[in-house]
Amino acid sequence: MYSISSKWKTLIGQLLLLLLLVPGSTAIRAESVESSSPQTAIQQPGPHVTTPIPLPSELAIPRYSPGRRPFRSGETLVYEATWMGIPAAEARVVLLDNESGGRSWTGKLWLRSSAAVDVLYRMRDYVYEDFNRDDLRPRELHILQREKQRRDEWSVQFDDHQHLVTSAKRNAQGRTWLREFSGGEPWGPFSGAMLALSLRLRVGETYTFDVFSGGNRYVLAFNVARHESVDTSFGTVQALRIIPSVVWLSEGKFRDEVSQAVLWVSDDAQHLPLRIEVAAFVGSIRVDLTAVLNAPQPNTAAAVEQRIQAGESGKRLPLLIPIASGGP
Repeated sequence: MYSISSKWKTLIGQLLLLLLLVPGSTAIRAESVESSSPQTAIQQPGPHVTTPIPLPSELAIPRYSPGRRPFRSGETLVYEATWMGIPAAEARVVLLDNESGGRSWTGKLWLRSSAAVDVLYRMRDYVYEDFNRDDLRPRELHILQREKQRRDEWSVQFDDHQHLVTSAKRNAQGRTWLREFSGGEPWGPFSGAMLALSLRLRVGETYTFDVFSGGNRYVLAFNVARHESVDTSFGTVQALRIIPSVVWLSEGKFRDEVSQAVLWVSDDAQHLPLRIEVAAFVGSIRVDLTAVLNAPQPNTAAAVEQRIQAGESGKRLPLLIPIASGGP
C-alpha cells in the first residue's frame, strides 16, 4: 500500500508540473536523492565538490523570447487532482510582484492532499521561485516538502553565467545533500510556465523546454495538436489540445510510469492551463482548474461571467473565462 500511494503521489506532483508549465503544472516534484550515487548526492557536513550532471550535448533546445505576460500580480489559480475519480489533492498557484521597483516576480504554490488521502499519505508541500521580470530568467527556487513523517527542504540557485544549477537538500535530521547540473539555461517551474504561456501557440507546432524542479531536470516537448471545446466547471471553453512528452530526464522513470497524457489550455491570449488527463500504471489521474481568484476584468465581449467560491473566506468573486488580459 505504501509503495502504491508513494508512487501515486510522485505522479501527481509530476503531472501538476506539466500542467503548470503548460505548456508546461501546478506543483512540482522534488525527487529524493538519498538513494542516488555518490557523484550526484553527497552527505555533509563539510564542503564537497560534486560532479555536475550534464545536459546531453545532442539535445537541441530552442531559445524563446517572452511574449505578452499571461498573468497579473495576485492572480491565483486553484486546481483539484483526482485519482480514479476520487478527490486526491488541491494546489494553489499565485504570482506576485517581488520588489517595489517591479524588477522581479515571485511564484508560490501550496499543494495538499485531500482528507481521504491524508489517511494513507498526508502531503503538505510549499514551493516558491524568484525570477526576473523582463527576461523571466530564474534566480532561486525553494521547496518545503512535508509528507507523512518526512520533512525535506530544497534550496536551488541558478547561475546563468556559469551555466550551472546547484541544488541543496536538507532533511529533518539536518543531513544535507548537494547536486549540480551543468549546461544550457534551464527554467524554474514558474519562470518556465510564464515563458511558455506567453508564446503564440500554433496548431501543428512543437515547443521544447528545459525545466528544473528541485532534484530533477526535465526536457519536455509539447505538441499543439488541435483546437477543441472542453467542458469545465466554468462552462464550455475553447481550448488547445496539447500532447506532452519527456525528451530527457536527469533521473527517474516518468516515461515508464505514464502511458498517455493530454493537457488543455484556453485558446486565447492567456493560455490558461485548464486540465491534464493521464493514463498511468497506478490508474487514471486528472487535474482540473476549479477557480481563478483575483482575475483582471475582461477586455473582450466574449468573456463569460461565472461565480466561484473564493478560498476559505467564503467570499464570492466573479470569474471571467476566457480571460484576455495584458501584462501586469
